[in-house]
Amino acid sequence: MNLPELKKDFYQRFNSSDNFLHFTANGLLCALLGYTDIEYAPSLTFTLSMRIQMFSRKMGGGLINIEESSTNKCFSYHLGTPSKLFRGKEKFIAELVESLNIYNQNGTDILYDCSIPDFLPRKEVFSVALAQSLFKVNNIEYDTTDIAAACASLCDVTPLIGILSSQKGYCSHISSGKPQKLPLPLSGYKIISAHCTEKDGDRSKYIKYAFDKINRIYPHVMSISDITPEIFNGAKNTIKDKTALRYMYHLTNENVRIKSASDALKRCNIKMLFAEMKSSQKSMERFWDIGNEHITLAKCCENVEGIVAFRSWLNGIIAITEEDKIDYVIDMIRHEFENNIGYHPTFCVSDAF
Repeated sequence: MNLPELKKDFYQRFNSSDNFLHFTANGLLCALLGYTDIEYAPSLTFTLSMRIQMFSRKMGGGLINIEESSTNKCFSYHLGTPSKLFRGKEKFIAELVESLNIYNQNGTDILYDCSIPDFLPRKEVFSVALAQSLFKVNNIEYDTTDIAAACASLCDVTPLIGILSSQKGYCSHISSGKPQKLPLPLSGYKIISAHCTEKDGDRSKYIKYAFDKINRIYPHVMSISDITPEIFNGAKNTIKDKTALRYMYHLTNENVRIKSASDALKRCNIKMLFAEMKSSQKSMERFWDIGNEHITLAKCCENVEGIVAFRSWLNGIIAITEEDKIDYVIDMIRHEFENNIGYHPTFCVSDAF
């Protein structure tokens, strides 16, 4: 839905008022390299044009009304109501609003439009948009840290930081400290994401085990981003679980790839990023225990004209594709995947947001 349509919808749904209408928009976070779901792991991220757009307006009283443009359902929350009285999605929203109560909120009307498909994660994007809207309505000055802190009890901090630090034409190197913005010259390219029904695995316990072993030998290593190949080689004999050893080997070398790509992007060398994404994919296929359907999707992208880089992401892949080859690439992936797996993957086409 475009902005004039969303604004018109807002005025049709809510009572008339002269109060100022605030707008916020945030795209779905995507990792070019690294992982946003692994605590203290570095990543190169940017946001996609699949996004949440939100209009908000201050109202009198202590009632917050939230509606999605695709429904006629209104979630109403009276400030001060215990969030434990809610269930499901409504409980999450109530908890988020409750976490912001320290800022002495006013009643608010909110309408949002979401172009993120149901099979992709929305929680972090929605949380950022809602927190920003409530801060704006209540005239509260804020920065990235304030929003991340407000939502951190309900969401992982790293994706929040990635969404908040996103800027069109740039990607964010997220490690320790403040995110670093790097040029991302993707003019002439589109982002194809293809998704299967096979879910990705949970590697957290293996990674924590391996990290703890390394940290015991090298106490100065405070995060995964601190682990160099030399440190890993010095500690790998203490990691007895072979699965954990493979995962940490991949993450250690992913650190090197992120450093290489970041240095190249400072010079606007996009081809080095593409090369490191391909290297990361090969490493995942060998060491990361990604599923057969995910590997098949990646194999479908190999040697397809128009795809300049691809990498497994969430329950599928992302492929950076020449703009004039979109239809051809989707047809090739769909045909090859169906021949091997037996059903069509789901596709989304987006830009960098």
